[in-house]
Amino acid sequence: MSQSIGNFVALYVDNGTSFDAFGGEVSSSFSISKDAIEITTKDSVDAVGNFCKEFDGAGEYTYTFSVEGIQRADSAVDEKVSDLMAGTKVDFRFGYNVATQKVYEGSGYILSITIDASKNEAVSYSAEIQGTGGLTITTVSV
Repeated sequence: MSQSIGNFVALYVDNGTSFDAFGGEVSSSFSISKDAIEITTKDSVDAVGNFCKEFDGAGEYTYTFSVEGIQRADSAVDEKVSDLMAGTKVDFRFGYNVATQKVYEGSGYILSITIDASKNEAVSYSAEIQGTGGLTITTVSV
């Protein structure tokens, strides 16, 4: 992703024909991590003979998307609550959704949604999506 201004980076949901912005988004994030497999043995020592742990990077990776926004008609929070309740797997895209830009794409399940309706403030929402299966880094096509 060559664009570094947060205003242009967002979370998008596949509607079947294209990717739509999550709606009313204020902030979003993407996180990825990988399990390390410990392979420490009694012979695991550093260059001067100190015992040390060793790891192999062949473990599984996991990724999550988070989004916060202002609840508006285009936020479709009710649809996302329905997806959560039904356990519907949804395809997501995170990045600057413009031709020639790199984005992260994956599938996942919406695991939590919070709606906050404080006095004298706009109704807001937040959601957490757990990725499942593979993640791809792809270039948005024209």
